[in-house]
Amino acid sequence: MKHIFSSILIFILVAVSVTSCNEDLLDIEQQGVMGLSTYQTGDDTQVKQFISAVYALVLGDSYQAVLAGGQASYRAVNYEMSRMSAESANYYVYQEGSDARTYSYIWSYYYKIAYYCNMILEGLPENNVASENVKSQVMAEARAIRAIAMMNLVQLYGNPPLADHVMDGSELNTPASESWAFIESELEAAAGELPTKSGLGGQEAVGGRLTQEAAYAYLGKAQLWQAKYNEAANTLYNKVIATGKYALNPNFATLNSSAVDFSDENIWEFNFSDDPSVATAQEGTFDIACYSPAVPVWYFKYASIILGFGLGSYPSDDFATFLENHDGKDNSRYQETLIDYYTASMMGYVSLPIDECEGYIKVKDMCLAEDLVGDFPYYFNKRSVVYMRYAEVLLNYAEAIAMGGSPGAMSGLDALNMVRNRAGLEDAPSLDMDNAEYGVKAERRAELYGEGHRFIDLVRWGDAPQVLADCGKQAVTFNGLTEDGSFDVVTAITGGPGFKSGKNELFPIPTSDLNNNPSLIQNPGW
Repeated sequence: MKHIFSSILIFILVAVSVTSCNEDLLDIEQQGVMGLSTYQTGDDTQVKQFISAVYALVLGDSYQAVLAGGQASYRAVNYEMSRMSAESANYYVYQEGSDARTYSYIWSYYYKIAYYCNMILEGLPENNVASENVKSQVMAEARAIRAIAMMNLVQLYGNPPLADHVMDGSELNTPASESWAFIESELEAAAGELPTKSGLGGQEAVGGRLTQEAAYAYLGKAQLWQAKYNEAANTLYNKVIATGKYALNPNFATLNSSAVDFSDENIWEFNFSDDPSVATAQEGTFDIACYSPAVPVWYFKYASIILGFGLGSYPSDDFATFLENHDGKDNSRYQETLIDYYTASMMGYVSLPIDECEGYIKVKDMCLAEDLVGDFPYYFNKRSVVYMRYAEVLLNYAEAIAMGGSPGAMSGLDALNMVRNRAGLEDAPSLDMDNAEYGVKAERRAELYGEGHRFIDLVRWGDAPQVLADCGKQAVTFNGLTEDGSFDVVTAITGGPGFKSGKNELFPIPTSDLNNNPSLIQNPGW
């Protein structure tokens, strides 16, 4: 990672690739490529490599995830979340069983991250070679990342085993309340040992590593997910917002550019080295092709049009209609999120038909031509992959206040309007969760599209059964424009049942883990 880890990047990524096959959580023997003794005897450089390998694992390798049947990557997980929330025209069909790869490889992704964090946390206390300050920061980072992985596991799977140690396969279900208490405690403890930003513009000195403020941002998010609104509001305001160390980028259109790497909006990001010589070694470079439109045209703005596979590249008609009504087609956030086929055709997109498309192309997070590095076929995007933005912190805070939390010196309405104003929208007249024009739910949907939030939001709000009732019941193919200029979309009935209340709020514990450990209890409805 640039500034701190670039000199060891290739070593780290090779190390991570050794364990990128898709085994389930408790296949520990294959996971343990390096024993605890390696962590106990590493010097400062090696200890930094250990945590950098974890950061690389969080990003993951989309090539392995998509084409090689390997472990999920960050983008692969977001892709599935987009499908499940009906934000993608490749709708998820709610008919998979507990043996489905969709569920098992997301489960494995988060547990693998926790496993490598636990190897650090169990090995480094016995290390008398590395310096104490290096060990302290690396252990704090491992604690925070492990807690973030567990946050997602608990939210998605309910009461999975708590990964507070290197697991051996005999662990039982852990009550969600116990896991949440652990997550909060770990994030709080990690924050106390992590470096703090010096102020606005201070992230570059830290690099692509977690800060104290980032740990608190995730702590506030964990509290929000538990409906602990007072605690969430207090954490988010006092520990993040009131520090004055973060700000929104003035223009939404700049968010897609490497020019805002380490910007004051980025809470946590993975930063690629800009050095073209390591283009073939960096994980995630396949994303340029995999999660880009499957239309073989080089367009002057978006470099990622080449070699497109199209996964998650086509917003659903429902989302596109919502965003047009909410923001307006002339709004910069709309234009930097998606384009309709008529506009795309004027730019030279001519490849038809397009499977899993309803007439819209996602441009948010597409690689810009100016950020493309390398040579065919080893192109990569030098722009950071951002996991959390300050916009999300403001929206989390606004929601906590709207749901009854006590505000700090900034009101929840002010936080909401900061995000709306940056998007070119007028102030909301009041703080409301459900208003279709200016409510917190609508603003989250517009601002955070494609960032992996929507499915969890719908579930925790209790809106999923209604909103997702028809998700996956039809498959779609786009054939272009009709004579009257409307979209020619062909639908086929899939037979899917849609989201089922009482079942699909939680993912199933994978069948392979239940078979290996019959003491585990499956989630309701599976």
